[in-house]
Amino acid sequence: MRIALPSFTHNGMRNHMTHTACHTADQTANTLASDLAAERLARLKLVAAASFVLLSWAGAYVAIGIAARELSPAPFALARIGGGALVLLALLPFVRGVSLKLPPLRDLPAIAAMALLAFPLYHVALNAGQRVVSPGVASVLIATLPIFAAIIARFTLGERPGARGWTGIAIAFGGVALLVTARNGHFELEPTALLVIVSAMSGSGYMVLQRQLTRRYTGLQLTIWGMWLGALMLTPFAPALVSEVAGVSNEALLALAYLCVLPTALAYLLWAYVLKMLPAARATSLLYIVPPIAFLLAWLVAGIRPGMMDIICSGIVIAGVALVQTARKH
Repeated sequence: MRIALPSFTHNGMRNHMTHTACHTADQTANTLASDLAAERLARLKLVAAASFVLLSWAGAYVAIGIAARELSPAPFALARIGGGALVLLALLPFVRGVSLKLPPLRDLPAIAAMALLAFPLYHVALNAGQRVVSPGVASVLIATLPIFAAIIARFTLGERPGARGWTGIAIAFGGVALLVTARNGHFELEPTALLVIVSAMSGSGYMVLQRQLTRRYTGLQLTIWGMWLGALMLTPFAPALVSEVAGVSNEALLALAYLCVLPTALAYLLWAYVLKMLPAARATSLLYIVPPIAFLLAWLVAGIRPGMMDIICSGIVIAGVALVQTARKH
């Protein structure tokens, strides 16, 4: 029995191999082009998300300065946190992978403490402080949050900042002291300005608690639970809020709407995406850009031009914070 085998000439076989190689090369090139396009798209999405977050959070200081002139600190905090919680809840169906399952009872005390620090205490103190502190200066004072977190972690978690960290803490505190006392070429302490520092201290306690809880929960879950608990804690101020909102200007209402939608809801969702795509240290370093943007927006939107002393002192504070942050990585 004879089996017929395909017959290839030398040229035919060479042409076949050449065609196969070209086809494989085309497939590889198409795959590389597709991967490159996907990488560029992912990078573009990350840049867009980070830019939105930074602009929203910088603009928040300007909006707070506008609304704080007409709303009392606690009712204002309730309006922003409650409104932001509602917007965030409306957006969650469009976010993949978010679980709203309630945490176990054993974690509720820590989550409630985190919520108290992150929302009622932080926002009430910030709203009160921004009645006398400019948006740019407020953003710099809030940027000291990692400084206080490092100090708290030193005494509660045993984390040692090291020589570089302590140097950064000293530099940052020196800049803060100048920032809250330097006014129009002379030094004068404005007690209400210290409330912004209280806000930063409250936020630092939230950071330390959150760091422990993120071992079991995502940052977005903790934000959602904290926002709702924070709004619940502020509900005794609901009657005052209803009374005050009835008499505020359209400018204040617009500022309040901005705060609820952009920095309080959308920015938190996008920040969770940024943290997912970038290492935490690198993502956190982006927040150093917020104070310069806040100074610029305050100038463009509210006509608040920063003084040279504010700029110099802000640079000192940010340099100290950067030293502490980089020291904690080593």
